Amino acid sequence: MNLRALDLNLLPVLEAIYAERSLTRASEMLHITQPAVSNALSRLRLHFEDPLFVREGRGVKPTAMTEALMPAVREALDKLRNGLEPRSVFEPSRSTRVFNISCRDASALIFAPPIARRLEAQAPGIRIAWSQLHRSAIASELASGRLDLAIDIQDLRGADLERALLSSTDYTCVLAADHPLAQAPLTAEDFFSMRHIAVSSRREGRSLIEEMARSMGHRITPVHRLPHYQPALEIVRCTRLALAAPKPVAAGSGLATLDLPFEFHSPGSMLYWHREFAQDPALTWLRGLIRDVSVTL
Repeated sequence: MNLRALDLNLLPVLEAIYAERSLTRASEMLHITQPAVSNALSRLRLHFEDPLFVREGRGVKPTAMTEALMPAVREALDKLRNGLEPRSVFEPSRSTRVFNISCRDASALIFAPPIARRLEAQAPGIRIAWSQLHRSAIASELASGRLDLAIDIQDLRGADLERALLSSTDYTCVLAADHPLAQAPLTAEDFFSMRHIAVSSRREGRSLIEEMARSMGHRITPVHRLPHYQPALEIVRCTRLALAAPKPVAAGSGLATLDLPFEFHSPGSMLYWHREFAQDPALTWLRGLIRDVSVTL
């Protein structure tokens, strides 16, 4: 592929069509006319010798060539945008910065919605790419700049990692709305006698709720063990199984939520970043926003 023959100004058009699956919406996103988008797509097709997008319903879908191109295209555009972002002054309302955050399942369910609401109101041009990296990779990804922030457990190690403690979250017992115990105050005997679902990102080892039960002299043997809370909530909905979940995760599920009959708080999550980027005004702003959100949970 002859990169010199490619007009790099066409790549944002490729990205916009891929994101919007529509030439019309891509033109609105880029603030250019639809004929200009069509012309750019024609030039891209000629260069790559591939249709890149084919019609599907009222929109378009990417070809295999486009799917193969997009990771590299997006990475290149993100690096360019981040590199051109003024480092001395950061204006959230005008920024189009892309931030990469690693976050576990429960933390994503807790933090992502309120962060999205804040961004929509204060910084609609900012995008966040959420991922769930293996803990062993987080320090190196932060050091490389491929990852901006991580929200994870408190004992991640790394000589150049800086961190801030986020607030802990209360847990609740989640039951189907028609569960026989859904209406009465929950006793410890009831809780430990029920059959449970456990959520853990690890394949082996005790989950948080199993560790809690063990510390109180009880034993929970989960009927199901899942890596994510959303399918666990759906299992609760159609069974008589119980799930101990963070309150923000259970909120709005339509399921019964009962106070646990004992004190149980999750260990607070930690926000991590690399020392080299600690003074980046954009990351400083985003860290402050996440800490503000944490206080309100």
